[in-house]
Amino acid sequence: METVPCPISNSTEFSPWLELPDRLDASRKARWQLVRSSVSGLVILNPRPDSSEIASHYHSSLYDPFLHEQNAATLKEKAYLAARSLLLRYRARLILHGALKPARNLSILEIGSSTGDLLNFFHRKIGVKFAHLAGVEPDAASAAHCRERYGIRVSPSLTGFVEKFDRIVLWHTLEHIHDLHETLQAVAGLLEPDGQLVIALPNPACSGANHYRENWVAFDAPRHLYHFMPGTLKKLLELHEFTLFREHSYWPDALYNALYSEQLCCERHGRQFNVLRLFRALYRGTVEAVRGIMHPGEGAGVVYFATLRPRAFSS
Repeated sequence: METVPCPISNSTEFSPWLELPDRLDASRKARWQLVRSSVSGLVILNPRPDSSEIASHYHSSLYDPFLHEQNAATLKEKAYLAARSLLLRYRARLILHGALKPARNLSILEIGSSTGDLLNFFHRKIGVKFAHLAGVEPDAASAAHCRERYGIRVSPSLTGFVEKFDRIVLWHTLEHIHDLHETLQAVAGLLEPDGQLVIALPNPACSGANHYRENWVAFDAPRHLYHFMPGTLKKLLELHEFTLFREHSYWPDALYNALYSEQLCCERHGRQFNVLRLFRALYRGTVEAVRGIMHPGEGAGVVYFATLRPRAFSS
């Protein structure tokens, strides 16, 4: 276990924010503390498992990267896999928005590429060449799957890349990374001058987080190490010469979080997750999704788009 300062302000002044259990721990014995920096406003899991301990907290069927390879047994699993497939196109469209050249000619690096489904979609549906696609994935089995099934280059870390990319994507990845500064410094060196950094994150200030509190599934302690309150990601990116220029609500997160948070709440309180609670969660998720579309900063999930400042790559 390690205790860390706030990566934005380097301050060690925190106030308790929320205590919550591990949603994957059936015993419910482990309790984790979220604290909020009094200087930057960033919410941090503190103390937290260090980089050598964290892998053990991913050992669960809910974190099985090969779930899509299995035959879905329940209606919920079938719905999840169908939605996952359909949303690849929507996610890809968001990532490619604003490209200054044909999408098939873009070079794309995904950090946290898992089994490579998104990268393969760019090749299969958009026409991006395999040579222009790359992933970073520390899980050896997921990386091997991506290489062997799709033929996409995958590295366990950012070291070793020398070319630059038009898009660098961290889709629900940044909140898992121990060393934010090392990662963003490396990303800054790999992004084309007119390229875009795309970061998708859960929003701890959304109405779903306020309603479900410790049962909000996107808090996901201890795997999520950071929670970016509105404005905090902008501060972090500015430290690495990035300019945040657009925010877009990712509305599917509202539905996903509401459904799984309602189910988690029922499990912890010994209630049945029945049809009434299902529709209640769907209604809450739909309202939050609409709110996020109208006001991106209030969405359950937010996609942030950033570019390098001119002086970050000028000679």
